[in-house]
Amino acid sequence: MNMLRYTSAIVVAAAFGLAAAFTEPAQAQTPPKPILLKGQSTHPASANFHLIFKLWAETVEKMSGGRLKIETLPAGAIVPPFEVFDATSKNVLDVGMAPFGYILGRNTATIPMSHGPLFGMDGQDYWAWYYDGGGMKLLEEFYRDVLKLNVVGFPIPTDYPQGMGWFKKEINSLADLKGLKYRIYGIGAETYGRLGVSVVTIPGGEIVPAMERGVIEGAEWINCEEDKKLGLHQVAKHYYTPGMHEPVTGGQLIINGEVWKKLTPDLQEIIKVASVYATTQRNFSFNRETAHACQDLIKMGVQMHRTPDEILKNFLDEWEKIQGEYATKNPFYKKVIDSQKTYAEQIVPFKLSWFPPYNFAGEYYWKDKVYLQKK
Repeated sequence: MNMLRYTSAIVVAAAFGLAAAFTEPAQAQTPPKPILLKGQSTHPASANFHLIFKLWAETVEKMSGGRLKIETLPAGAIVPPFEVFDATSKNVLDVGMAPFGYILGRNTATIPMSHGPLFGMDGQDYWAWYYDGGGMKLLEEFYRDVLKLNVVGFPIPTDYPQGMGWFKKEINSLADLKGLKYRIYGIGAETYGRLGVSVVTIPGGEIVPAMERGVIEGAEWINCEEDKKLGLHQVAKHYYTPGMHEPVTGGQLIINGEVWKKLTPDLQEIIKVASVYATTQRNFSFNRETAHACQDLIKMGVQMHRTPDEILKNFLDEWEKIQGEYATKNPFYKKVIDSQKTYAEQIVPFKLSWFPPYNFAGEYYWKDKVYLQKK
C-alpha cells in the first residue's frame, strides 16, 4: 500500500507539473503590444511605387507575427510629396517611400543613385550593384555624410524601362524634336535641352491639360500602364519607346534613424527582406499589367513606335558629356559612378556574351505579335 500511495503521489505530482507546463507559458506568452509605425509615400494610391510600399508593410506584419505594423498612406496624406525625405529624417514620418528625383537639386549624385543609363546596366543589374557591388555602403554614406539625413534606406527599383513619351506627330529623327515643347524632368530635361529641345518641367497631374491647351507638344511619364491612368492617350496618339533617360528607375524605402535603432535585429532583417520580396512581386505583376495596358492603348488607336536609334545615340553622347562635368565638380558623384562602372564592366559584357539575345527565341515564337512600328 505504501508503494501504491508513493506511486500515486508521483503520478499526481507529474500531472500537476504537466498542467503547470501548459498553463504558465500560456500566461507568460501574452502577445506584446505591436509596434505601430506611420508611413507615407510620394505617389498616389494606385501607382505601382505605392503598391510596393503597401505590399511591403503587409509582408512585414505577416513575417513579424503582427509585432510590427506600418501605416502606408499615399502622397499628401501627411506631408507634400517633395517633403517625404525631410519628414522621415525629422520623424514627422517613421517611414517613407520616395524617389531621389524628388530631391534632385540637393546633390547630383541622386542621379546615378536612382536612374539613368548607368553604363548599360538594366534594372536588375542596378539593383544588384546595390546589394552585390558596394552600392549599399555608398547609400549609407550618402544619407549620413552628404545629404545629412537621419534615415536608413533600401533601394526600390521600379517602373523601368520608361518610354520616351507621347507626341501629336511622328518623330523620325532628332531634328523633329528640336524646338519642340517637350515635358520631361531630371537628366532627361538637361540632356534634351542641350540637344536643342524646348524642355518643360511640370508635375504629372498637369501634363494632360498642358497637352490639351498646346502649352506642350510632347511629354514623357512612365509607361503604358501609368500613362493610361494619366489619360495621355486622350491627347496624343504617337507613343515612342524606349527612353534612354530612364532605362533604369529606382526609389527609396526610408526609415527614421532613431526608429530603426529601437527595432530588434530580427525586425530590422524582416524590413530588409520584405522590401526585396515586395519589390520583386509587384514588378512581376507590373510587367504583366503594363503588357495588357499597351494592348489596350493600341485598341484605342495609339500608334506605338520604336524610338529612332539616332535619338538614343545622341542622348547618350550628350549625357556622357554632362556626366563628366558632374564628376569633375562633385567627388561623391565620381565615387558612385566609378563604383557602378566597375560593376557594369563585369556584368554587362558577361550578359552580352553569355545570355541568349532576348529577341532571338522571342521573335522565333512571337515575331508577328511585336507591336512597335520601326523605321
